[in-house]
Amino acid sequence: MVPRPRLSWRRSLIVALDICVVVGTYFGAFLARFPFPPAPDVLLMFRQTVLGVTAAYMGCYVYARVYRGLFYYSSFDDSLNIAKGTILAALLSSMTILFLRQGQFPRSVLLMHPIFVLLGVGGIRFLIRLGKTWLNMPRHYVGGERNVLLFGAGELGESLLRQMRKTPDARYRVVGFLDDDATKWGLAIHGCYVLGGRESLSEILKRRQVDEIVIAIGSKRGELVRDMVERLHAQEKSPELRIAPNLTEMLLSPGRDISVRKVQPADLLNRDVVKLDEARIAGLLRGRRVLVTGAGGTIGGELVRQVLRFAPAAVTLIEAHATSLFHIEGEARAAAGRSRIDAVLGDVRDQAFVDRVFADKRPEIVFHAAAHKHVHQLEHNVQEGVLNNAVATQYLCQAALKNQALAFLLISTDKAVNPTSVMGATKRLAELAVAGHAGRGTTRFMSVRFGNVLGSSGSVLTIFQRQLERGEALTVTHPDVRRFFMTVEEAVGLILQAVSLGRGGEVFILKMGEPVRILDMAKNLALLSGLEPGKDVEIRFTGLKQGEKMDEELMEDPAACDPSEHSQILILRGENAPPEDLEKRLLDIEIATRGPDAAAVVRRIQALVPTFRPDPAHEAASGDLERRPA
Repeated sequence: MVPRPRLSWRRSLIVALDICVVVGTYFGAFLARFPFPPAPDVLLMFRQTVLGVTAAYMGCYVYARVYRGLFYYSSFDDSLNIAKGTILAALLSSMTILFLRQGQFPRSVLLMHPIFVLLGVGGIRFLIRLGKTWLNMPRHYVGGERNVLLFGAGELGESLLRQMRKTPDARYRVVGFLDDDATKWGLAIHGCYVLGGRESLSEILKRRQVDEIVIAIGSKRGELVRDMVERLHAQEKSPELRIAPNLTEMLLSPGRDISVRKVQPADLLNRDVVKLDEARIAGLLRGRRVLVTGAGGTIGGELVRQVLRFAPAAVTLIEAHATSLFHIEGEARAAAGRSRIDAVLGDVRDQAFVDRVFADKRPEIVFHAAAHKHVHQLEHNVQEGVLNNAVATQYLCQAALKNQALAFLLISTDKAVNPTSVMGATKRLAELAVAGHAGRGTTRFMSVRFGNVLGSSGSVLTIFQRQLERGEALTVTHPDVRRFFMTVEEAVGLILQAVSLGRGGEVFILKMGEPVRILDMAKNLALLSGLEPGKDVEIRFTGLKQGEKMDEELMEDPAACDPSEHSQILILRGENAPPEDLEKRLLDIEIATRGPDAAAVVRRIQALVPTFRPDPAHEAASGDLERRPA
């Protein structure tokens, strides 16, 4: 329930001014209708009706919530409330006066009065906001003012201009706009002109002093950011390039800095802004007991942060790395509100541990993010990869089914499609384990598949940034290798959306946009750091590692995908149909992992995942093992 606003002297003053406007304009309507000075009978009509008219207007204004607004932020909604109250009061007072006086009353007064009132009451709000704006306008600072050029003459750009103008200590002076829409060129927004498109940048920088360029475009800005970075790098003296975050980015990053910021590598992705059905996600998570495995990782940690926005009853964090668990537990408790946080140190490869946690915490929604993810590493640690990625998933599915969880979601990867690596094959096994449990009870088992996450631990972007900090060469495996990328906030937002849509048995595919060439990412990252690729920083090609592909895929057959209720999520059909003896074959693979022969494990995986094309080195390793003396 919305509380009633407290009566303050400011609010009382506004009410008093409105009463003066109603009375004054009522008398003014009589003066406009009758010759001056008004006759005694005219004054008598005024005196007999003014109290009733004033009471009608003030009562209707209270009913229309006119006095619920903050007057120095008066907006279109407030004007609409004033209009509603004025029309209602005019109708009420006119019908009452004409009825009581049997039609003997000047109708022109009743018509003019509401118009005068609307102008007067609205004018008071306009003057208050005008005064507030003037008082908050940035003053000129000697040597401290920064000239800003805004790219994007749309809603975000207009909002940013207003924000800069009403913040006294911002010290920004907007010199104009740039926009690629030629129909806007020469037009003005709040007195600031649109000076042209990106082709005009060089000429504008020559004619005007510009300290910062702020990109105020909410969606698909990756190509623009890349182009602007290259154009500014070619300038003799280039201004700083910055980004204005859109509303979706603010909502997906609660508690973080949401001000205009420096360009980040994620801004180089040419992706649409993802809009989530947050009401549907809230309907699933609010008041529920949620469990997140791998909670200390990049995806797991972001899952914890975003889940807590929807007020779950409890969140259980499972993590095998003690330090990572320590950090995410502290962050979660700070943001938990009334949600209970249970931090559990343990390994999901331990079936007894998994069963004990599920029996104790009774989770209703399970997000399985724990996994070994480094492709090259698992090529030399096959047994560990199988146990952690596939066998542990089987344990978790069994525990979720036994304890009647509502939903179980596996976080998978594009490397599970036509896998050439142990990592991809083990994630495909995990998808099969989840699919094998679908329909066996009340739990809705689902998987979600997507590509690389920008900035995750050990990702190519993190490696590039570290190499630049150390002054080392940027290492790229191959000039033509491409990968799908999305931000961690975006990925987790779509994960939550997917689990809210699922009915059980689905493999959800997150639309990743166009794949990005790693070489282009390396070059753009160097440019962002003020370095020229090939001159200031070397780019060295190392060759593909064991198990790596040139290009990743999100599905084997694009025709086998159906749209979901969300435009950025697809549903895969038929690709992960589990065999009838899946449990027996997974157990056979698990038993094989206890032995020393990695190649034997690989052969069993290949029998269950026919699309798996393992590296020939595994067979060579098997031959060496067989030739080794007893």
